[in-house]
Amino acid sequence: MTRYIGASLLVALLLNALVGAAQTRPAADSAGATEAGPPCPAPVAPRRRVGFVISLDNRESFVQSSAVHIIGVNAGLLLPGRRWRLGLGGYTLSRDYAALYIYQYRNGKRTKKITDTLTPQLDLTYFTPNVSYIFFQRPWLEISLPLEVGLGRSHYTVTNQSGSTTTDNRGLFVPVEAGLSVLVKPFRWVGVSGSVGYRKSVLEIDYEDDFDGMYFSYRLNVFVGIIWRDVRQYHQSHRFARELAEARRGY
Repeated sequence: MTRYIGASLLVALLLNALVGAAQTRPAADSAGATEAGPPCPAPVAPRRRVGFVISLDNRESFVQSSAVHIIGVNAGLLLPGRRWRLGLGGYTLSRDYAALYIYQYRNGKRTKKITDTLTPQLDLTYFTPNVSYIFFQRPWLEISLPLEVGLGRSHYTVTNQSGSTTTDNRGLFVPVEAGLSVLVKPFRWVGVSGSVGYRKSVLEIDYEDDFDGMYFSYRLNVFVGIIWRDVRQYHQSHRFARELAEARRGY
């Protein structure tokens, strides 16, 4: 009897061990299957694209130590890293001195002003390839350091009261400009920017004059690349919706 009870206990223990192993095996198998399964693909970073922007540039500066207004257009490419912007700008001014006056002095004091008998005129045009390093960037704000090196043409004339030209000088010059620029982007397609800097004429040919001076500018920036991509995406989604509607009508 004692032997029968001992054998029964041994059989019960063996069955319990087999049942326990059977219950734990699926978990181990599933864990092994999970470990042996293919790894999850790594997230793909969004592809950076080149951005294209056109800026209507207005500058207040100094030429021949006098304040002038310069107008121009700058077209730029924002490189994929979003830190460098390459561009090309064209600028011009036409400075009219028709309302110049000279002053008469007596005993060191200015007494009255009379119209000058000579009328000078300065025409200035220059082109500047430029590069900007963007050292601070937020979705709505950019701060950059622009550097421009270009080539310009000058034409200086002086006429007297009879309309005869007494001075006619033409020349070339190489301007270098550096400054600090701030761009604010309140809208996705359009932004405004301002900059301040200094222009130095490092080389003058045939005609030498004072083209150096401080400048500050204000721009209207149109992000043509973003506009183009948004328009393309709109047309593609509209076409997909139309094709889907036609396919449903076909069923």
